[in-house]
This record gives sequence, structure tokens and C-alpha cells, in this order.
Amino acid sequence: MEISPWRTEQGRRARHNQLALLARGDGDLADFARDVLAGRAKPEDLLYRSYLSEKTLHTAHAEIDAWNALPEADRQAAVEEAEGRTRAEIAALAALDLSQPPPDDDDDDDHDFGADFLNSLR
Repeated sequence: MEISPWRTEQGRRARHNQLALLARGDGDLADFARDVLAGRAKPEDLLYRSYLSEKTLHTAHAEIDAWNALPEADRQAAVEEAEGRTRAEIAALAALDLSQPPPDDDDDDDHDFGADFLNSLR
């Protein structure tokens, strides 16, 4: 029996980075991620304790219903591709450098129309 890729050193680093990214957000999943990172909860507690709001649970149930509504061939194809996608996700998460603070999201405008931009139009 092969060990879960999440239980490897790279997988544990990926899980930590995943939680750190979630913890930067808002809502019940962010709160849960902060609890895990602070040592007040374990990732598996999500299965046994009421961390999620009704809205989040409704969304999860809708995703499960969508999965179940897929044709069998589509579900089987997704299952067959899951290991590769999971390993790629773990590698990408583990490679993240989260030592830098997250970007400031206060500015909704992605464009810099400052003096340098305006001068370049001349």
C-alpha cells in the first residue's frame, strides 16, 4: 500500500502552505485554518466538529450533487486523473514561499494610472 502523498514531507509542507493561504482570507474556512495553524485544531477536526457555516455546507452539498450527476465515464476519468492532479497541487503548494506578506488587496483597481503612465501617453 502506497503512502498518501499528503503524508510525505512535501505533502506536510504543502498542507501547511495551503492552510496559511486559507488563513489569510475571511470566513469559516479561514477561521478553521487559523485554528489549525495555532494548534487549537487538527485538519481532520473539520470532519468531526461544526466549523462550517450553513452556507459553506450548502455549497459543499451542491458540489457533491454535481459530482453525482456526472455521467459515470466522466467520474471515472476524473478519478483516474486525480492522483496526478493531487501530486501537482502538492508540488505547487510546497514550492510556495509564504515568507513574504500577502499583497495589499485594498485597491480594487489593478491598473496604475499614475503620472508615469500619463506621461508615457505623450
